[in-house]
Amino acid sequence: DVRALGLHGVGSSRMNRLNKAQKDKVKRFAAVSDSDEKTAIAVLKSKDVGWDLELGLEKFFTSAASTFSFGGATGAVNAKTLELTYKAYRAADNTHDEDIIDASGIEKLCADIGIDPVDPVILVVSMKMNAKAMGVFTKAEFFAGMKRMECDTIPQLKLKLPFLRKDLANPEVFKQVFEYSFDFAKDETHKSLPLETACGMFHVLLADRWPLCADWLEFLQKEHNKPVTRDTWTQTLEFSKQIKSGDMKGYDPAGAWPYLLDEFVEHVLEKNN
Repeated sequence: DVRALGLHGVGSSRMNRLNKAQKDKVKRFAAVSDSDEKTAIAVLKSKDVGWDLELGLEKFFTSAASTFSFGGATGAVNAKTLELTYKAYRAADNTHDEDIIDASGIEKLCADIGIDPVDPVILVVSMKMNAKAMGVFTKAEFFAGMKRMECDTIPQLKLKLPFLRKDLANPEVFKQVFEYSFDFAKDETHKSLPLETACGMFHVLLADRWPLCADWLEFLQKEHNKPVTRDTWTQTLEFSKQIKSGDMKGYDPAGAWPYLLDEFVEHVLEKNN
């Protein structure tokens, strides 16, 4: 309930009075909860939250009424039911600093909805949850994602999978998932993806879409052997859309590809000749 969260008199100008850390938390809160800055500030600055992001998000999702309403949607998510679903996968007490679903919980969730943990559709689920790190769903992320997908039980989530796969087949949505996956898989303190991680993610996302994916992974591991930058990651998707055969038909040497992709072209042509 907006009133229960104390939103009276909170204006967008309040953002100007916040320090950088608080502004970052407001933006993160709004992104995870699908709320506006006004709501985010009101929740985060309340006395019982005290600018604790995870606590604020938990309050937002669990202190409202027993259901979340959707703008224009016909379904609703029951908060109490969702809490029970979350508890079935959350990490045991005292195993982590935060209340989270860890890698083992995510593997169990994947098994229960009938998918392999490396099925690309789990990346769509993770993006719906706006999850920041691979192998972890915070409670707030889990609640927000299930709300977006209009699910509060695992059987409901399983029924959503065909629709999520359909989203993945949409080139624009796939591009969003692909770009999201870079930050999702990356250590937040690093600018690039470790080679092993990058190769694993390339395989998950492109193996069934790009005939040259195996050649690309072999090249990265044997010839590059360095972390993969964001530019290389992003441009690989564009390259995979245009160049689909070993003869490199469609490749323009004058194109503005990262040097690594130019070297890949030379590597494949030399290998095939």
